[in-house]
Amino acid sequence: EIARFGLELFYDNILRGTDGVRHRRKVLNEFLNITDVPPTDGADIVTTIDVNMQALAERSVINKLKEIDGNVGVAIVMEVKTGDIKAIVNMERCNDGQYREIKNHAVTDLIEPGSVFKTVSVMAALEDGVCDTTFMIPTGNGIWHVYGRDLKDSHWRTGGYGTISLGKAMEVSSNIGIGYMADKFYHNNPEKFVKSVYRTGINNPNIRIPIDGHAVPRIRMPKRLPNGQYQNWSKTALLWMAFGYETQIPPIYTLTFYNAIANNGVMMQPRFVKEAVKNGEVVATYPPEVVKGSEHIASDKTIKITQDLLRRVVTNGTGKKAYSDNFWVCGKTGTAMIASNGSYRAANHLLTFAGWFGEKDNPMYSCIVCIQKTGLPAFGWMSGEVFKTIAEGIMAKYVKYDITDARDYQSIIS
Repeated sequence: EIARFGLELFYDNILRGTDGVRHRRKVLNEFLNITDVPPTDGADIVTTIDVNMQALAERSVINKLKEIDGNVGVAIVMEVKTGDIKAIVNMERCNDGQYREIKNHAVTDLIEPGSVFKTVSVMAALEDGVCDTTFMIPTGNGIWHVYGRDLKDSHWRTGGYGTISLGKAMEVSSNIGIGYMADKFYHNNPEKFVKSVYRTGINNPNIRIPIDGHAVPRIRMPKRLPNGQYQNWSKTALLWMAFGYETQIPPIYTLTFYNAIANNGVMMQPRFVKEAVKNGEVVATYPPEVVKGSEHIASDKTIKITQDLLRRVVTNGTGKKAYSDNFWVCGKTGTAMIASNGSYRAANHLLTFAGWFGEKDNPMYSCIVCIQKTGLPAFGWMSGEVFKTIAEGIMAKYVKYDITDARDYQSIIS
């Protein structure tokens, strides 16, 4: 048996045994098969997946897809301290209307992340020291005519947010707020901004995904020509990049970044396999591992401010649907119009929530939920609701808070 994809392909040399050698000999007019070297069995791998969390996440995603008529749903649950992948869900609507796993969207899809990328941009600016969260931004009536384009906030129809702080811009997910900040401090040196984005580790080339065919993030670096002009870099490129366009990032990388914030700035390798076992004996172990070069994705101060911002998003802002009275939740919503190239087709929206949950000073699990749907309504909080269902189910089962509070408690106690 030859592995063709997934973990089986990555660990094929361990899983596959060795062929035996035999020859045929004619004895008394009959051919006998005589074994010279017997075949050997391969080892088995022990994955990090928790079957209960996997079932819970799968059920939560499918229920929401049915409810909002979604096309594709992804959810990944990661253990904060180890990077262990406890659940990975990829559901896609088939021609018969049923949802099945067809493709590993969580690791293969190159998608514009939308507003979940704002966390990267704000962290880059905080780390560079160009501003803090009290920096005031004139978002006006929600429409900013800048460099010949209209940049709009989600509340532009109702008059916008007026002048708000950078912190408030994160809470309400203001495109103008984050774009204005990037343009003010990096307009003449967009390379500095992109280098600072790279420093957060979201596209660290040392992140290893042991699944064949996985995609790697694409975050453009501006190229300045000898005449001082930029090649293939418009005046608005920096602004749009700051709030999640002009970049393409697979969900697994976005989650790895958010997990690092929860883990106080230490980025863990996404771990899918713990060990290999053969004949009851452990023949190889794969311990938790820090991503080289991302041991500290930012200073302690920047990490703390970012954690607080992502808490405020859930308590006061666009992430309220993910809030729970029973445990600590931090995270960020994202809604992006999806370009027509790639697996998400034109006129589609990508709805994302990325964050973590657990105790205030002991985040236990990070999670990302991405839902792709055609047409409106389309809001990032829809994925926030899935995040909350998964979080409540996990916390009810593993941390034993009052189980009746969990939306999915019937399936947990059955």
